[in-house]
Formats: sequence, C-alpha cells, structure tokens
Amino acid sequence: MSTLTVAILSFVIVAGVTLLAGMILMRFWPALQRERFARAGAATAGGSTSVLRWSEEPGSGWERIIEKIGRAVGGSEASAPSKYRKRLIWAGYHEPRAVLLFLGAKVALGAGLGSFYFLYSLAALNAVPFPRMLAVSLILGVIGFFLPDYWLYNRIKVRRREIIHALPDVLDLLMVCVEAGLGFDAAVARVAEQPTKQNSPLHRELLRMHLEVRAGRPRQEALRVLAERSGVEELRSIVGAFIQTEKLGTPLGKTLRVHADAARVQRRHRAEEQAHLAPLKMLFPTVFFLMPAFFLVTLAPSLLGLMKLLKAISH
Repeated sequence: MSTLTVAILSFVIVAGVTLLAGMILMRFWPALQRERFARAGAATAGGSTSVLRWSEEPGSGWERIIEKIGRAVGGSEASAPSKYRKRLIWAGYHEPRAVLLFLGAKVALGAGLGSFYFLYSLAALNAVPFPRMLAVSLILGVIGFFLPDYWLYNRIKVRRREIIHALPDVLDLLMVCVEAGLGFDAAVARVAEQPTKQNSPLHRELLRMHLEVRAGRPRQEALRVLAERSGVEELRSIVGAFIQTEKLGTPLGKTLRVHADAARVQRRHRAEEQAHLAPLKMLFPTVFFLMPAFFLVTLAPSLLGLMKLLKAISH
C-alpha cells in the first residue's frame, strides 16, 4: 500500500470519526444542543401552554414502556425517591412523571447493555468463556445503569452555569424596571416575558414564580421555592436579600443595584479565571494529538530515506 493511499485512508477515517462524534455530542450532550446555536429570533414563544402545566400522557411508545418500567421499580409519583425528584427539578424537569421515566431509563439501559453483550457472545461463532462473558455483561450493565446519572449531572451543571451567567443581566433589568416605577411583581413579569429569552432557564423560573404568585401563592414562599428549584447558591442569597428587604421596608432598587454590581463583578472574575486556565487546558490536547502529528511530518521523510538507504546497503 502506497503512502498516498495510507494518507487518504487516514484522512477519511479521522473525518468520519470526527463527524460521528460531533453528531453524538449535538444529540445527547446538553452543553452542545443545537437549540443553543439557533438565532435568538427563531425561538418560539411556546404557544399558549403555561409552564405550570404538563402532559399527563406519554408522548411516544418508548416513553410509555420506560414509564411502565419506572412504575414497576419506583411505584407511583408520590413514592418515587425524592433525591431524584430534586435533581430533576434542578435540571429543569418539573413533571411528576420525570422521576419514573428516569428510573425506567436507568433499568432499561442497564439491562439492555448487559443482555446485549451476553446474547451477542452466545450468538458469536467463536465461543467466549462463560466467566468472561458474565463479567463483561455485568460491567456493561453497571455502566448502563449509571449512565443516566452522569447525563443528569451534566445537565444540572450546564443549567446552573446558564442561570449564573444570566443573573447579572436579569438583576440589571429588574433594577431598571423598579427604579422606573414598576412594582416587584410587574418588574418580574416584564423581565420574564421577553420574547427573546423564552428558552433561558432563569427567565422560565421567574415566569413560573410570577404565575405562582398570580395563582395565590405568597410572594416570600414563591421566592424561596424559586431558589430551591434553581439549586444556585448565588440566587439563594439574592432571594434572601429580597425577602429581608420586603420585611424591613427598605428600597428594593438599592438592593437590586448592589446585587447586580456584585453579580457582574463575579461574572468577570469567572471569565478571567477561565481565561487563565485556557492555556493549561490546551496543553494536554497539544501533547497528545498535535505533537505526534508534528513528529510524523518532520521525521517521516528522514525515516523513509534511511529505510531506502538500509535497503540499498543490504542488497
């Protein structure tokens, strides 16, 4: 096989693997969902459906099967583990059925991966030793069982990052609205109902809080629940300041201005920290991926010439 053929095959293999990895990341990784790359004007308002409502019936056949598995494992929505419910709320899934779907996905993935390798080994022409087959099946089953936990952890991390990043701008808008003469509830409604921010987690949580207050929930309780739903410590401290301001009767505009300035400074500090860590993070891909390519390009002609010379001497 010639050098040109090897180079072409290597390029095709690397391009195919890169394209496949990119498609998998765009499909399954929350940090790289394709909706985040869409322009802001393309976001829909979500119709007339309220964020306080959810569908009672599964959307597809697979979802119905997974929910049945979850009910067999976790029981009903009320008896499902509360730790998963809290983490799913932090990830943005408020439906009661989300816990059952999550438990069903854990069991289905664990059983599916484990049984797939087991059946594949039984159907293979070359017989695999039973201890090895059983060990690999158990390992794959454990990986499949904990894979949804990793996905949920990543989802919570991305959502918290989005909330923290949007917090200074939201506080600035609330401060402008309050200082312009609007009440706190009207300012929250004005900020949360922006057409270009319908997919923002913080704006959706503010809209949910505003609708709960309109439905009759006390404002202080709605604010506390907002902080618990987000799972962000910065938002929890700001909510505590809002409640204290309302109890003492101090001006809300000054409180918003102070917290908006502090949140903006913290966001700048986080950006500077990430900028300082960027060269260190780039060191590992450079060493493991770029340096071998550099050595291959620089040393390959010399090695080929040396091999030709040794071949001529041997003859």
